[in-house]
Amino acid sequence: LPEDVTHSLGRVESEAVRMTSLVEDLLLLARLDAGRDIETAPVDLTSLLVDVVSDAHAAGPEHKWELDVPGEPVMIEADGQRIHQVFVNLLANARTHTPAGTRVRVTLAEEAGGFVVATVSDNGPGIPRTLQADLFERFARGDSSRSRASGSTGLGLAIVKAVVDAHGGSVTVKSRKGSTVFTVKLPSAQAG
Repeated sequence: LPEDVTHSLGRVESEAVRMTSLVEDLLLLARLDAGRDIETAPVDLTSLLVDVVSDAHAAGPEHKWELDVPGEPVMIEADGQRIHQVFVNLLANARTHTPAGTRVRVTLAEEAGGFVVATVSDNGPGIPRTLQADLFERFARGDSSRSRASGSTGLGLAIVKAVVDAHGGSVTVKSRKGSTVFTVKLPSAQAG
């Protein structure tokens, strides 16, 4: 095929993948809004975070990935696939919206009162204060040109919030220049 046709087919295929991703994200949010799509079982959050950070390192080797988790399993009752998606989205967000060389650190700890707390922090440029209030809303984007170029649907953080909420947890963000910290708090397996 001629190069211009091949290039056009590549753009069409890329747009189809983006649209499929958008539809899948919207369907997930609709199921979560309806109180469906969460099937809980014991999940080792320590192991899950090791896997997610390893995958993030492979996807973004230009970033500095750090992991600080206990040596033993930290268990939660959760939908493992959805919790996995929460941390994939948070790390993809850090990778996409920070420059090469940024340090991204993931921590996990058990907290008194039957909760576990995981953080995803980076030393990147920060999130403008004007965007922070709407960050977890659907279709929120900090830099729309860069988000579109990376294939972002603008639903990643909305999915994070919806999944964490469905598990009886919370997610917050604190950001300023040089420090952004997303904190995910989930009930531990012992609390359930």
